[in-house]
Amino acid sequence: MTNRMLRAPAARTPALLAALTLCIAHGASASTITVNSSADTSANDGHCTLREAIAAANNNVASGGLAGECVAGQTLPTIDTIAFAIPGAGLHTIVPASNLPMISQPVMIDGYTQPTASVNTLAIGDNAVLRIQIDGTNLTTPIISLGGPFNGDSSGTTIRGLVLGPNPRASAIEDGGPFGGGANNITIKGNFIGADATGLVSISSAGFDAIHCVSGNGRIIGGSAPADRNILVAGSGTPIDINNCSNAIIQGNYIGVDASGTVMLGNAFQGIFMTQGANNNLIGGTSPGAGNVIAAASVGINLSEGADGTTIQGNDIGTDATGAASFGTTFGISIESCANVTVGGSAPGAGNVLSGNAFGIQIGATTGTVVQGNHIGTGADGIAPIPNGVNGIELTSSSSGLIGGTNPGEGNVIANSCQQGVAFHNNPTGWSILGNSIHSNSGIGISLIPSIGPTPNDAGDADTGPNNLQNYPVLTLASVSGGIATISGTLNSIASKQYRLEFFASVDCHKSGFGEGQTLLGFANVSTDASGNASFGPLLFSGAPNNQTAYAATATDPNGNTSEFSMCIGGIGRIFASGFEPQCGN
Repeated sequence: MTNRMLRAPAARTPALLAALTLCIAHGASASTITVNSSADTSANDGHCTLREAIAAANNNVASGGLAGECVAGQTLPTIDTIAFAIPGAGLHTIVPASNLPMISQPVMIDGYTQPTASVNTLAIGDNAVLRIQIDGTNLTTPIISLGGPFNGDSSGTTIRGLVLGPNPRASAIEDGGPFGGGANNITIKGNFIGADATGLVSISSAGFDAIHCVSGNGRIIGGSAPADRNILVAGSGTPIDINNCSNAIIQGNYIGVDASGTVMLGNAFQGIFMTQGANNNLIGGTSPGAGNVIAAASVGINLSEGADGTTIQGNDIGTDATGAASFGTTFGISIESCANVTVGGSAPGAGNVLSGNAFGIQIGATTGTVVQGNHIGTGADGIAPIPNGVNGIELTSSSSGLIGGTNPGEGNVIANSCQQGVAFHNNPTGWSILGNSIHSNSGIGISLIPSIGPTPNDAGDADTGPNNLQNYPVLTLASVSGGIATISGTLNSIASKQYRLEFFASVDCHKSGFGEGQTLLGFANVSTDASGNASFGPLLFSGAPNNQTAYAATATDPNGNTSEFSMCIGGIGRIFASGFEPQCGN
């Protein structure tokens, strides 16, 4: 018998060991699964269809034919790409005969990989060229369903460059819902959802929601770059419907608006709806391009039932993308049963344009709402009138909060309303209205009881009601010389308390004989004596505009209740007032 020599194993070099370790740690690189047919098959036909590509990405197994035309996806933490290379020019429409598989692993579905497709490059408008449409006419579920942890986890998925719709029975994109746990960190950008490939024609169905987040954390819908803009259109439904989803960022989209940015498209009931624990979401932002353009039949942005901590900044709500023309939404923003909502802000770009609606903002049953730096009833320039047909801001129920503020940039422009600038209903208290430019409204600038008009002061200010019916100051002297305004007067209110008085100049007095406040001149803190009386002045304020010679004031108590504007002193007569042209026939 022949002896066999045992051979010692070859030595493993440090470099080889490092390479093996790296391979084990990171696994294979992500796959690109290329759809090359607009058919809807799962057969050995030599093609890779969208249905087969989703299956390959979900199951990490090649599909699409004997040769595996749809290559296998790779396991986490890789994120595969579903790309497109369908032969032929123009738009390719995929019409699934039945519901597509739910996405159960993270994937990027990228319609911009189709030849001749290209992203939007316009700051205003959308010139994206989309070549892949998924038509959901035959489906009973969303066109794209995103699985949660209990039915495969699609967290980390990106969907871009697609035309989605119509889909008569469900949303275009929806997560797995409460029993699926919800998908996290989903990105949806550069799509036309509910609009055709031109972005000019609605293909949405009645009740259609473009994007519906049932649960989950982290959504990026759009972005500040032009390439990220979505066009989102709904037919009597809601383009963005957020339930129990937190930390979403919604930016740069045209919502209920066509690709030109100047035409209302579809008939969405509301543009963005957030409710049931949709917390800490950002709609818009301060960076260039972050603001959305939002139009809807009823409500531009509707926050209700616990959509706490939402921030709304830099959006055009009720106007077109230029901020110059009206779409005519009923409520620009409606906030109900929420806490700590911020509308606008003092930073450059934080303010929203809320114009061309019936009501710019309606707020009810909230606490901690802050409204700052917005243009309500004007164009984006803060000057050109675009009236809100009823009230600029309407406060209802047991709400409280801050409109404006005492720091630079916090004041709002609230102008050209066809009724009141700020109107109270149903006894809300604790609303501080500070540092704003309120002018050219057909009704009075601040109205605590709109059915009465200016609310008379009462001795000792013992009455109660909206903002506790805080008494306004009484001006006894107001004059201007060399750009310096001199103002004196009195305040009667609750005894032994300190009040913040703010003084304003306007082109002329309101027709009621009371003031508004176009330009803030300054403020003074005064304390009432044991009888509830305080006097002030003469106070000197520099920088009084030469063409604004009508003066008025407000008073705010220590609990943040601001009065109506005082009776007005000065002015030159409305018929002669340059720049005082109310927009609603008054």
